[in-house]
Amino acid sequence: MACLTSILRRGDERLTGTFDHFFAPANNPWRHLGALAFLCLVILVGSGILAYALYDTSVSGAYESGRRLQLDPMLLGRLLRGLHRYAADGFILLTALHLLREAVRGHFLGVRWFSWITGIPLVWLLWIAGLTGFWLLWDERALFSMTATAEWLQALPLSADLLARNFLTPDALNDRFFSLVIFVHIGVPLLLLGGVWVHVQRISHARIWPPSTLTIGSLAMFGLLALVAPAESLGPANTGHVPATLSLDWFYLFAHPLVVILSPQGAWLLAAVLTLVLALMPLWPLRPHAGRARAPARVDLANCNGCGRCAADCPFGAVLMIARTDGKRHPQQALVIADQCAACGICVGACPSSTPFRRMEDLVSGIELPDTPVATLRQQLRQRLAALTGAPKIMLFTCRQAAGGPLLADAATAVIELECAGMLPPSFVDYALRLGARGVVIAGCREADCEFRLGDRWVQERFGGAREPRLRTDAPRDRIAVVWSGRDHQLIRRTIASLRAGLTLSARPLAIVPNPLHEEHHA
Repeated sequence: MACLTSILRRGDERLTGTFDHFFAPANNPWRHLGALAFLCLVILVGSGILAYALYDTSVSGAYESGRRLQLDPMLLGRLLRGLHRYAADGFILLTALHLLREAVRGHFLGVRWFSWITGIPLVWLLWIAGLTGFWLLWDERALFSMTATAEWLQALPLSADLLARNFLTPDALNDRFFSLVIFVHIGVPLLLLGGVWVHVQRISHARIWPPSTLTIGSLAMFGLLALVAPAESLGPANTGHVPATLSLDWFYLFAHPLVVILSPQGAWLLAAVLTLVLALMPLWPLRPHAGRARAPARVDLANCNGCGRCAADCPFGAVLMIARTDGKRHPQQALVIADQCAACGICVGACPSSTPFRRMEDLVSGIELPDTPVATLRQQLRQRLAALTGAPKIMLFTCRQAAGGPLLADAATAVIELECAGMLPPSFVDYALRLGARGVVIAGCREADCEFRLGDRWVQERFGGAREPRLRTDAPRDRIAVVWSGRDHQLIRRTIASLRAGLTLSARPLAIVPNPLHEEHHA
């Protein structure tokens, strides 16, 4: 299992790099699968409201409602129906890819268990919403799907044959049936919206919306598909006759052929097993490269001034600001919710007391990772720079998620691994330069793909002067480089070599080194 996980993870990085060749890293759709799926849901809700206003919820009018949109001479009906149909297909595809990528990256473990578990029912809900949408068209495809669903339900210990008797015969079918279906089709998306809200409750600064470039591109793509390959109804449903062959939408109607292949009981068993496996995945042991479970961050009230930066920067909402409990003059103090803390250290990088320049031998920050205290980082920085024998000396701070950072050390390069690049207080860069480092390199996960979600963003804002704690304004930025490399060690080596070669040049703005494939694309 460990070998398979490692292979899948490397495959994900390669695929991400391939997309970076065609998109800017921040606009890489592979990094925004969940947000793109939410965009599809919004398109569905918006287009569905308009379509409902034009829909006739009767046996005789249901089919003609779809046909009127399809044959609208102004093409507006075709656009509306196509947007609804293709956004629905995109919704389930992007959701499946989002779930797969999160599973490959191990984002069902630790503090992410809540988002994982609450996401599983959403898959069922979106499938039910899409399935009932096909029924509302009341064409041959809808009749087949409804009949197949009734047969599948008969495998359950329910009176599912009542559905077939009460609704799928010419004498029993009535307008109430379509009112029931449209109630389900409208109600389930509302549950989806509520479920998405619950899904992101333990995530701070959740990326609900994709970047504007992807939003506009997605809308244009769906609109073009709607006009070039319009969504069309088949022949009207005839409850006395089910056609021998018809075209299926494999995004939502895949279950019907599966029932034929596996039998109704087999299909239910497969669905139950898959759902159970997904639900139990958070109980799996930690990934080997993740090591042992790290202790959550800990607040030291003697050094906490209640500034709130740790709470503002925490990617999982694990730090809260509460009323002071020790009687000091500061009105607030930080409180860590242990079971929500990912032990990423981003809060340490945000704390103003996490500075190595404090004149105290036993340095303690206002918020610390017990496994990697700030005093230990300062001591490692001193020792490793002092041990360098080559020149010019380079200090490399690397994210632990980019496994193998210590392998980059040599006679002129010292390496310190952090849980996340966002754990590094900017003052440590100044300190390294004052200790004799000629240059400093900070290496983290791929841009916009931080393992802890916000590390790359906070590093860029802190070092760019847009977020506290800031890099000192007169710091020699020509001696500092930031590279979002992921596990691409060659990219880190090239960044170090480039920095060494340019150390004698005049000061220039902070070098944020993107994926080289992205550079080639824009060249």
